[in-house]
Amino acid sequence: MSNSLQTQLRVPAQGRLLALVQGHVRQLAETVGLAGREIAALELATEEAFLNICDHAYPDGTRGDVLIGGEIRESELVLDFQDEGLPFDPSILKTTEPEPAVDPGWTGGLGLKLIRHVVDEVSWINHGRQGKSLRLVKRLPGVDALAASGMTQARSMVREEVAQAPMQRYKTRAIQPGEAMQVARIFWLAYGYSYKNEAFYRPEGMLHLVGTGKLISFVAVGEDGEVAGHAGLLRPEPVPMAELALLVVSPAHRGRKIMESLFESLLGKAREMGLFGLALNPVTSHPISQRQSMEAGGRPCGLDLAACPPRQFKGLGLDEKPEQRESYLHCFMYLTSPPLARVHVPVRHREMVERIYANIGRPFEILPLASPQPGDMPGDYSVSFDMGLKKGVIRVRRADPRQWPEVQRAAIDLVEIAGAEKVDIDLPLAQAATPDLCGRAEEAGFFFAGIWPHAAEDGDMLRLTRLAAPFDLGHLRLYSDFAHALSDYVRGEMERAAQRTG
Repeated sequence: MSNSLQTQLRVPAQGRLLALVQGHVRQLAETVGLAGREIAALELATEEAFLNICDHAYPDGTRGDVLIGGEIRESELVLDFQDEGLPFDPSILKTTEPEPAVDPGWTGGLGLKLIRHVVDEVSWINHGRQGKSLRLVKRLPGVDALAASGMTQARSMVREEVAQAPMQRYKTRAIQPGEAMQVARIFWLAYGYSYKNEAFYRPEGMLHLVGTGKLISFVAVGEDGEVAGHAGLLRPEPVPMAELALLVVSPAHRGRKIMESLFESLLGKAREMGLFGLALNPVTSHPISQRQSMEAGGRPCGLDLAACPPRQFKGLGLDEKPEQRESYLHCFMYLTSPPLARVHVPVRHREMVERIYANIGRPFEILPLASPQPGDMPGDYSVSFDMGLKKGVIRVRRADPRQWPEVQRAAIDLVEIAGAEKVDIDLPLAQAATPDLCGRAEEAGFFFAGIWPHAAEDGDMLRLTRLAAPFDLGHLRLYSDFAHALSDYVRGEMERAAQRTG
C-alpha cells in the first residue's frame, strides 16, 4: 500500500571497490535529502560494513560478492549489506580497540556501534545457505516535522472533542491509504506520544507495515466518512498467531461499541487466516486493561518486562506511577482447539511451564532431556535493536549450542555498545537444544520470563530476559491470581540471576 524505490549494487568483495560502494550509498543519501554530515556518517558506516565483509566473509582468497541493497521509503532509507560468506564467527566478534589505519579491521559489535551516531535501527540476520546481512535504517528529514504537524492538527481537534460526534452507524473494514493520517491523529488524541509503536504516528510508517504484510489494519468508519477507531493484527513473523494490538477509538466516538465491532472483525480475519490464536499485551500499570484482555479470552503466560521507556499514558490516570520502564502482561487466547505442545523444557522450569500450559488450556507433553546432536544445518538466529525502545531481541530459529558464544557476544554488544536497557532471548521449545541454550543464558544473567505460544515457526518460544536498567517488580499492578503467581516466579529467577552475575 506504500510505494518505495529499490536499488541493488553487486560488487566483488574487494576493498579497492570501496569508493564505488560509497558512491552508490552517497547518491541514495543525496536523493532522499540527507545533510552533508549525515551523508559523511553513512559513508563511514558503509566503509566499516563493506571492508569487514571483504576481510572476514571470504577468507583465504575465496571469491565472493557483496550485494548492497537500497530502499527509499516514504520516511526511511534502508541499506542492506549481504554476503554469502562465512557465518558469524565468535572469534571475529571480540571487542578490540580500533587501529588507526585506513582498514580498521573488525571491531566487536560493528553494526551496533553505528546506531548511536549514524542510523536509527540496525539488525543483522543469518540467512542459512543464503548467507547473512547487516541492515541499517535511517529516518529521513521531515519525519519529525510530520509528527509535529500531525500533533498540531490533532490539537485543533481536541477543542472539538468535548462535543460528541453525531450518532451514526459505523462500518469496519480494511484501512485505505488516505485514512492513515486520521488514524495517526486518533492515536495522539487517545495516547499523546506515549504509544510504544512509533510507526503509528507516521502515516507512511503505518502503511509500510500494512504493505509488507506485517500488519492487518482495520478501521471503523462513520457515515460521515470519518475514521472513528482502529485495531490491528501484528504478525512480523510467518507464524500461526498474531498480536491483537493498536486498538484506539476517537474520544468523540466513544461509548458506541466501536471497539467491540473492530474486535469481532479481526477475530473473523484471524480465523480466515487459519491462525491458532491471538496474543494480547495489556500494560502492567493498568489492571483494568488486563481485566478487559482476560474477559476477551486472554490468559496470562508471560511477562514482557521493561519493554519500553517510562510512559505517561494519556487518559489512564497514571500520572503518579513510578518512573521505571513500562511492562506488559503477555496473554494468549485460542481461536481453535489448542493443539498438543511437545516441548523441551529445562528441568528446573518444568513445574512453572506446566502451570502456564494449564492456565491457557493447552495439552502438552514435556519430552525427556537428551543431548542435542549437531545437525547438518548450523543454527539460525537474528538480532534486532529498537533505538526508540532501547530494546534488543535475539530470536533463535534453529537452536545450536555451538553458537552460544555468538549469541552471548550479541547480547553483550546490545547493552554495552548499542545502549539497550533490556535484552530478550527467544528460544524454540520444540527443539532439543533449547534446554542447553537456556542453561547457558541463565549462567550469563538471563532469567525466565514466560512462554510465548506459537511465536516460533515450529511451536512455542521460551522467553529469557536480562535487564540493564533499574527495575522493581514490586511496582507492577497485576489483575489476576495467576499473573501474581507468574510475577512471583519471575522475581525469584531475577534474584537468582542477580546472584550469579553479582
